[in-house]
Amino acid sequence: MVASTGTDQVMALAATYAAATRAGDIDALRACCEPDAVVWHNYNAVEVSMEQANKTLAWLHRKVTDLDWRDVAVLPTPSGFVWQAVMTGKAAGGALEAHTCMVATVSLAGRVTRLEEYLDLGATSVLHG
Repeated sequence: MVASTGTDQVMALAATYAAATRAGDIDALRACCEPDAVVWHNYNAVEVSMEQANKTLAWLHRKVTDLDWRDVAVLPTPSGFVWQAVMTGKAAGGALEAHTCMVATVSLAGRVTRLEEYLDLGATSVLHG
C-alpha cells in the first residue's frame, strides 16, 4: 500500500528500480526493496526471494551483450507501479526481444515488497542457444 508514499515518490522508485535493473546494479536494487521482498513469475507460478532474482539478473548481464529494457509504459497503481518494457540484447542464440511486465507492490516506507514478473518465456530461448 502506498497511501503515505505518494505518486511522485513511487514513480521515482520505479525509475530508480528500472535504472538499477538496466545497469545490473544489485546494491541499488537491494536499496529499492524491503529485505524480505519476493518476485513471482508468471511462467512457473513460483515465488523467489529478491536475492535469487538478483542472481538471475546478474547472470543475464553476463550472458547478454547490449542488454536493455526499452520502456513501453511506467504507471502508478494504488499499491505501487507497473513497468512494461521490452528486454533486448544480443545472446548466444541470436537477438533477444522479450516483452515484460512487472507489477510492483510498494511498502508504506517506499520500497518494493513484491514484484510480479510477466515474461514471454518463448522469446528467451535465444539465451540458451
